[in-house]
Amino acid sequence: MPEPFQCHGVQAVPQALRRLRHDLLAWVLAAGVEPDRAGDIVLASYEALANVADHAYDGAGAGVVDLDAAVHPDRIEVVITDHGRWRTPVADPRPVSLRGRGLLLLRASADRADISAGEDGTVVTLAWDLAPVRP
Repeated sequence: MPEPFQCHGVQAVPQALRRLRHDLLAWVLAAGVEPDRAGDIVLASYEALANVADHAYDGAGAGVVDLDAAVHPDRIEVVITDHGRWRTPVADPRPVSLRGRGLLLLRASADRADISAGEDGTVVTLAWDLAPVRP
């Protein structure tokens, strides 16, 4: 199994989060995950990262996010942790907003999604089975 992927203290700003997304994709592919499955992993993980930037910090300066990913015998797991507090995002001025669908996307893209919010931040744990059950 590959070594875990860990990035801690990453600024929760778009440029840093995009770089983290690319690094995660490279790690997932190097772990031998099929490209379609790797796409699901990175899509859900990036959505969770984007939620940190939108919701976790009060705008007094960018906060940080931690990402830990590991391959286990039966699954791959990604844990995204912020150290902020929930805040309502600024209203989207576009006529048809895509906002508010992030949690749906997480749950649709991962086999399991657990979100735990508290006083010290939010932890999002996403997991994908390595040998998914086929219908």
